[in-house]
Amino acid sequence: MDALSSLHAFVHGGPQGPDDALLDFSVNTNPLGPNPDLVQVWRDAPLDGYPDPHYTRARRALAEYHGWDADGVVLGVGASELLHRIARAFMRAGDLACSLGAPFGEFARGVALQGGVLDVLPREGWSRRVPESVRLIYLSNPHNPTAHWIELCDLHAWPGILVVDEAYLPFAEQPVSLPMRPDLIRVLSPGKAHGVLGMRLAYALTTPLLARRLTALQPAWAIPASLAAVLERLPDQEPFIARTVPTVRAWARELAEALGAQPSGLHFFTVDVGDAGAVADALRGQGIRVRDCASFGHPNLVRIATRTPSDNRILIEAWRTLNLSPSGATSRS
Repeated sequence: MDALSSLHAFVHGGPQGPDDALLDFSVNTNPLGPNPDLVQVWRDAPLDGYPDPHYTRARRALAEYHGWDADGVVLGVGASELLHRIARAFMRAGDLACSLGAPFGEFARGVALQGGVLDVLPREGWSRRVPESVRLIYLSNPHNPTAHWIELCDLHAWPGILVVDEAYLPFAEQPVSLPMRPDLIRVLSPGKAHGVLGMRLAYALTTPLLARRLTALQPAWAIPASLAAVLERLPDQEPFIARTVPTVRAWARELAEALGAQPSGLHFFTVDVGDAGAVADALRGQGIRVRDCASFGHPNLVRIATRTPSDNRILIEAWRTLNLSPSGATSRS
């Protein structure tokens, strides 16, 4: 199967159309968002002229926040766009990439469009399995959908291009990020933590050399002025994270326990229901969406991200009505 004909295989949670009104537990966002300060920054951004084509202020602000080199900060329109650009920059037809655990579908899609080959390795014992010919290693840390964490010291010595997708790092109780090293690309998409998915916030931290290659693939004025303004102000927003994320983790823990599942320590968790497709269909019939994890290689798991306690009670009641339990399926299937 060629790259274009395989695109249908990559699926995502979230709304599936303009009139989708399901109660959505499939999207891993902060239910206490949107961050009102960022919404105001977005609204106040000047729109009467072109933005700075180099986005100097946003890159400098993010560099100072992370203790990074501003020349190594690359802005993007969502992690998906950055991951596609990374694949375009560093993968060629026939090149091998490895993903430690199931990858975000858009990275797999980017590799496929370049004619590359993506090998998915177990997250346990991965270092003994990486072929010498691998061009690039990708991992999400913490992992989606399992919330598994790989100790960063195990990755620091690997000599090739390393792409670390840190979309869920702000939700970790003690987030630790990988320090700078040659050929490292950290991809951050803080819109989830701030509950502003529609803003498409994303940026990468890398070396200036790799940053130049990624920036060369970006059209002029690719970042709208509102998006650049929000990225510039992100370093000021730690109070929102500190105020909301511990509450969200507690809600997720309570919801997981109510459904008979193991809490992950993040704002989402998985439940082994046997036949994830059947369970997702049954819940959809009740007006509720959860994430069928078959596309991640886990056809037995559904992923659930917490919403507010009142919404969570609706899911708990539907779960009981359908006679669902871990490692079981719906009585209607």
